[in-house]
Amino acid sequence: METAERLPSAVDVIIVGGGIVGTSAAYFLATETDRKTLLIERDGIASGSTGDSSAIIRHHYGDRETYSRLADWSHEFFRNFEERTGEPIAYTDNPLVRLGKNGEPSGEYAQAGYETLSELGIPVSRYGRAELERRYPMLSVEDVDFAVSDDTAAYSDASDVAGGFARAAQREGATVVTDVEAEDLLTEDGGIVGIETDAGPIQTDDVIVAAGPWSGRIAGWVGVDIPMRLTREQILLLEPPEEFDAAKLENLPTTGKPDADWYLRPDFGEGVLIATHHVGETVDPDTYKRDPDEETILKFIEELEEFAPGLADSKLRGGYCGVYSDTPDRGFVIDQAGPDGCYFACGFSGHGFKTAPAVGSILADLLTEGDSELADLEEFSLERFEEQTKPTAND
Repeated sequence: METAERLPSAVDVIIVGGGIVGTSAAYFLATETDRKTLLIERDGIASGSTGDSSAIIRHHYGDRETYSRLADWSHEFFRNFEERTGEPIAYTDNPLVRLGKNGEPSGEYAQAGYETLSELGIPVSRYGRAELERRYPMLSVEDVDFAVSDDTAAYSDASDVAGGFARAAQREGATVVTDVEAEDLLTEDGGIVGIETDAGPIQTDDVIVAAGPWSGRIAGWVGVDIPMRLTREQILLLEPPEEFDAAKLENLPTTGKPDADWYLRPDFGEGVLIATHHVGETVDPDTYKRDPDEETILKFIEELEEFAPGLADSKLRGGYCGVYSDTPDRGFVIDQAGPDGCYFACGFSGHGFKTAPAVGSILADLLTEGDSELADLEEFSLERFEEQTKPTAND
């Protein structure tokens, strides 16, 4: 990556944020447009939420068909990542199994995803409890009625992929600069004219803010309100006991108890990753506690004893915490807002990695065409939150 000394004085597009979305956007702008593109990152590539991602590549989103479509498009890109970008990435096939109870939210969500993926032609299977126990004997599923398997799901390494996107974007003509922090968005006559950084100003007509949990703060510089809740999520890396042999580990799916606030998946190096999901306390992304809490570690042990008994005696290989940045409906924001030429791409936690190639392509389309064939961008607009908060006749 370049240093501040190589910072250009003027470009066509500046991307703020070197995570998976920002680097994907840089790659697609460099390969699909003639825009002179600069990405700036205040730390290192993938140093924020991307570096903490569990990098699950799934297609099951309940009845949210748009998200399943984008995940499928992106997955095809991941499968051919080295051919497309020249960069090899870590990648392992691993089905994602949703467990459901009839008549409860877990069952409704799992079944909705089964129907959606079936309609889209994305490989999916539905198992009763007996078949589920036969396929996954390491799981205790007595209280489960059925399961839906996202058969071609996988997992990767988000830092690996973001770095690959950044290097490929550079080879295609984009400039990627780390250790440079954005300090203000500069406007004139209602439009973007540049950004101020700690290394000096840079002129531009378009800015993409893809700064993860810091995006809302940056939006405030130009009077844009992006409703996001930032929560601390906790991740443990486990070393299974010897009796949980390689065959069991290879057959372990990405899964979790019905309606659980955590999930697990196999990890590279014959380990297991287990993480909380949408349950952390609200935090400042600059000052949150980085180590898992003791009570969370004890809770995971207790949950594993019940759900995956063979993993209950695992050794703790390591742990860390990251920040989820979610919108009220847990959907994306991909929109032009505030000054002309100011674009926001944020609110991706929980599905940013798995849809990042599609999102990068959409952003390139949005800046050059004002729209994209990959999705109806109204679904990702900020205006939807205004509609959700309008009073009704019963209020």
